[in-house]
Amino acid sequence: MKRVLISTLLMWLMLAFAPPVTRAAPQSLPAGFTRVAIGAGLAQPTAVAFLGNRILVTEKGGAIRLVRANGVLRNKPLKTFSVNTDSERGLLGIALDPNYAANGWIYVYYTTGPNAKQYSGAPENRVSRIKKRKNKSGYKEKILLDHIPSTNGNHNGGDIHFGFDGKLYISVGESGCCPNDAQGLNTLRGKILRLNSDGTIPTDNPFYNTAGARQETFAYGFRNPWRFTKRSSNQSYIVADVGQNTWEEIDSLAAGGNYGWSIYEGPCPSSNLACNPNAVNYNGTLPPLHWYNHGGAGETGNVIAGGVFAENSNYPAPYANAYFYGDTGGGWVHVLTLDANNVKTGYYEFDNDVNSPVAFGNGPDGNVYVVSHYDGVIYKYIYAP
Repeated sequence: MKRVLISTLLMWLMLAFAPPVTRAAPQSLPAGFTRVAIGAGLAQPTAVAFLGNRILVTEKGGAIRLVRANGVLRNKPLKTFSVNTDSERGLLGIALDPNYAANGWIYVYYTTGPNAKQYSGAPENRVSRIKKRKNKSGYKEKILLDHIPSTNGNHNGGDIHFGFDGKLYISVGESGCCPNDAQGLNTLRGKILRLNSDGTIPTDNPFYNTAGARQETFAYGFRNPWRFTKRSSNQSYIVADVGQNTWEEIDSLAAGGNYGWSIYEGPCPSSNLACNPNAVNYNGTLPPLHWYNHGGAGETGNVIAGGVFAENSNYPAPYANAYFYGDTGGGWVHVLTLDANNVKTGYYEFDNDVNSPVAFGNGPDGNVYVVSHYDGVIYKYIYAP
């Protein structure tokens, strides 16, 4: 996860031939919307997973916390991992097994610390699943994927979600050291990975039979895809990839797709500030569906964090079923509308006063939730005309 006050902030499938888009005027919140804070008392929260009308929340320092149905934070953590918290390391992602009601499995992504299980002596990222011990205190842990690089402490990725196919999807950054590795299939850096729920590798992964490739790889060419989400209406996946010095981008995920880093940043080659996307030869890589730069007029920011679709909400157009995303450094939440092919049709500013948004969720009530890392709360957007 990006930290707002350090210099590393300034470094985070369809072709971009989209039709003209509409844009709403800036405003605090659109008419009829209110923002409610829940879970007060969280310490640097990083991600959420919904357990019915309760919320599991990860904290950077290693704890899994529970926000009760009434919005109050449970005093005692459910589980605390030994994690390294230097730079952007820590407990970064959480997901529930699709069959959680039957098997009780919770999946996490974290950076190992000195007291972590099978600690190698150097901070590395791992994916584990845990389960409450029957008739005993504590949780048992099974490591599913270990030795995910965290070389320089930043660009760890860390988002995990179960897909429409029941597989576990995992985002991994290029670990702050090795931008060219995002293009290499022999490393986990700069990838979206795909596993079975038990940690084995699906045989239909796109590079499963490619000599020298990491078989876990589903897509590659990312810099730090630390947040992504599912879109139920067309069973697709949307990835927010953090840029370096110039562009932040949003991508539509495709199996085996190459998203260009470090050859391209945003819509441009070689991290250029400006280019004509219609004139760029992407050489087989997939350009983003939306992008913005780090300065100038219009939408600006430097650490994209997205997002979630407002599906099953009572939100009015254009917000119903739209994609909500934020920028940790910019301190805002904006909205995109996409057609059935994930081509952008509209862009709207929504909430321009959110301190360090880092993750999103779509609750069982249909409302959009956003995690504020430095406020230590979860904000819920409610529409009541």
